[in-house]
Amino acid sequence: MSDAGLPEPVERRLQRLWADAAERGGPMPGETVLASSLEVSRPAVREALVRLEERGFIHRRKGADTTVNSSLLGIPARFEQRLDSAELIAAMGRTPSVEVVSAEVGEVTLDEADAYDVTPRQSVLRTTKVWSADGEPVLVARDVVPVLTRVDPAGLDPVTPMPALARELAGEQVGWELVWPGADGLSVEDAGLVGRPEGEPAMTLEATGISRTGTICYWTREVHVRGAFRYALVRRADW
Repeated sequence: MSDAGLPEPVERRLQRLWADAAERGGPMPGETVLASSLEVSRPAVREALVRLEERGFIHRRKGADTTVNSSLLGIPARFEQRLDSAELIAAMGRTPSVEVVSAEVGEVTLDEADAYDVTPRQSVLRTTKVWSADGEPVLVARDVVPVLTRVDPAGLDPVTPMPALARELAGEQVGWELVWPGADGLSVEDAGLVGRPEGEPAMTLEATGISRTGTICYWTREVHVRGAFRYALVRRADW
């Protein structure tokens, strides 16, 4: 299933308007003006503004202008924001590229079946990819997607973003992603893939994609080379 041809989400369009307001140091336009300029309903604008406020982009008060948090302009990546690896690298101002080291259909292990509540012997697509920024390896991703539909994994491009692969193979839209950040030394295999010394400290992210019905749509482990990315966590402090 492709997203081509679908209208751009209101929240994403509002985020561009937020960036314009943040750069000029002014407030966001009101709901009526936004709805008119974006050609969407006021309820749709209001819902998107609520999400932006929850993520710390704006602050709204009844009867006052919607102020913007311009400090976020310098933050390329946030822990609470899901970005595809290519988008993440591009957000750092670098050119992304990817090498698919392996892509094969196999079965879940007993440990995976227990950890992710899937049926033993369940078929899965396993991929290992190395992402580079300006030609420099910066991220190793080991992704696993259960094959719960009749779609042949061999006919899919393994570079396809994980949520799209999950729609094809697991048959459901991912609603949440549970992420466990950590730190570890580079294994022999990972060190070889990124050309760094074995044991060098690296950040790890273990994530599980879950549909709104509770289906596990994928799980992944990412190893981020030290110094390649700079993350931020934005949280409200209006206690």
